[in-house]
Amino acid sequence: MTLVVLVILAALWAVVLLPPLLRSRTERTNDSIGDFNFRLDALGRTNGALHLDAMRANPGQRAAKRRRDVIRVLLIAVGVSGLLALATNLAAVWALHAVADVALAAFGSLWAWARSVQAERALKVHPIPSRRAERPLGPVTSSIPARRAERPLGQVASS
Repeated sequence: MTLVVLVILAALWAVVLLPPLLRSRTERTNDSIGDFNFRLDALGRTNGALHLDAMRANPGQRAAKRRRDVIRVLLIAVGVSGLLALATNLAAVWALHAVADVALAAFGSLWAWARSVQAERALKVHPIPSRRAERPLGPVTSSIPARRAERPLGQVASS
């Protein structure tokens, strides 16, 4: 039974890993001119434009995406390790499943703690109003009298 599960698992890994590996081996050449032409062609197709959607995302959106990805990976790890533990009934696989469960629980509790700290900070911290808004928007008047400002510099210093 254990050998059958291991063979199935190896076959699944081969199905996932072999096609990209073989594709990269056939596409790879040591021809620098051909590689340059390929990159130049790709640049021409995209017109030099970058994918700005990923760059426009603010840090909060990127952090939320990372959290979703981590939760997804942890849930998959828990599910796969649980199914393997049930299928094989080996102590090592059950231990691996327990580690995946603890990792998922730890991530969930740390996420909840971080959100509570963030909510508490939002309630306590109030922004300080800007002092720039208090300045007059009109022209700045000089404190020097007009007749003194009109005199040449030498005469101002002597008076």
